[in-house]
Amino acid sequence: MSNASQQGGFAIALLLWMIAGMSLMVAAVIHFAHQDTGMAELRVREARAQALGRGVAYLLLRDKALAAYTAASQGADPALQPEQGEPDSDKPTLFTKQYQFDQEWVVTGTLRPSSGFVSLNDADRNELMMLFTGLGKVDDKDAMAMIDGVLTYRTDFPGFRYPEELLAVAGSSRVVYDNVKPYVHAYRTGPLSAGSAPSQLADLARNEADTASVAAGPPTSPSKSGRGVIEGRITFESIAESMRNPGGVAQSISAAELEITLSGGEKLAQTTWVSGQGAGEVLRSGSVMFNKNRGVGR
Repeated sequence: MSNASQQGGFAIALLLWMIAGMSLMVAAVIHFAHQDTGMAELRVREARAQALGRGVAYLLLRDKALAAYTAASQGADPALQPEQGEPDSDKPTLFTKQYQFDQEWVVTGTLRPSSGFVSLNDADRNELMMLFTGLGKVDDKDAMAMIDGVLTYRTDFPGFRYPEELLAVAGSSRVVYDNVKPYVHAYRTGPLSAGSAPSQLADLARNEADTASVAAGPPTSPSKSGRGVIEGRITFESIAESMRNPGGVAQSISAAELEITLSGGEKLAQTTWVSGQGAGEVLRSGSVMFNKNRGVGR
C-alpha cells in the first residue's frame, strides 16, 4: 500500500472518530437539554400551583364569609348544610368548596380552624407529650427532652416563628419533625380543639381526653406563655401589641387544605395558612406535593 493510501485511510478514520465524538456530544446536549426542559416545566407547574393555591385561599375566605352572611340573613345556622340535621358539637362542619380553572385545574379547598392543630407557642406539656409520643413516635424519655427544649425555646426567644424551628430544639430530629409537621403551626391560638383536628390527631386527642390540655370544643383559654396573643407572624410589633393587649385567643387563622387535580388525573396537595381578619391575608404557603393519601405540604 502506498504512503498516500495510508494517509488517506488515517484521515478517513480520524474523520469518523470526530463524527462519532460530535454525535456523542450532541446526544449529551440533547439529553441534558431534555432534563433542563423537564425541570423548567416542573418549576413552572409548581409556580402556577403556588399562585393558584394563594388565589383559592382568598376565594375560600370570601365564599365562607358570603355563605355565613347568606345563612344569617335567612335565619339559618351557617354551620348547617342542606339535608343535614343539627351538627355534632364535637365535629364542626368544615367549609369546603371546589373550583375549576380552564378545564385544566380542579381545586378542592377546605378551611380548617387553626385550633385543630397543635400550637408550638401555646401547647402545654401534656399536649406536647401527646404530639411527640403519639405522632412523633418517640419514647417518653426523648419526648420529655423535646418538651423541655420547646419550653426553653419559648422562654429564651420571642417564640416559634416557623414550624421548622422545631428542628433547633434539643432532642429533635428530622424524622420526628417530618412526622409531626402536618399537625403543628407557629401561631398563638390556644389549646387544641379535638373536634377541629385532622382525623389522626383528633383520634389521638380524644384518647387523651382526660388530660386538661385537650379541649373537646372551641378553645377559650388564653395563651399561657406569659405574653398576650399574637395574631399571625411573630414580629417585634406583634409582640409589643400582645403586651399591650394580653387577653383573648386568636381565632381567625385557618389552614386552607387544597387538593389540586390536573387534567391528566395527577393530584397535588398544598396547605396555605390564612387570616380571616379584615380583607384576609395569606400568612404562609406550604410546598406543593404529590398527593399520596392526602399528604399535605406545609
